[in-house]
Amino acid sequence: MFEHITTVELAGYGVGTLLLCATISAPKIDSIISASQRSSLGMCKRCGDLKMIACSGCKGLGLIKEGGAFNIIPVDNISWSKMRSIGCTKCKSKGRFSCPECSNLAQY
Repeated sequence: MFEHITTVELAGYGVGTLLLCATISAPKIDSIISASQRSSLGMCKRCGDLKMIACSGCKGLGLIKEGGAFNIIPVDNISWSKMRSIGCTKCKSKGRFSCPECSNLAQY
């Protein structure tokens, strides 16, 4: 099955696999590094002293596409007037929540 694959092609597959893994893991690595930097600066690890975090449902926009995140419309039936956005029910169309780690702390 693999008798016609050269070493260069094999190396290309290996590099491609590494790049795909790095792309998939980049957001998690970024959140770990940013939490560490915030902690070293004495800030809230989660929000960076903003006291607010973005809604995970609408990514901070307050609106989501009608039909869900993976709403698939056939190419021949695309009509921009049919694509509507509705208010996010998770955050009540605000796009953000109070930070659970630092917003409830008593301020003196």
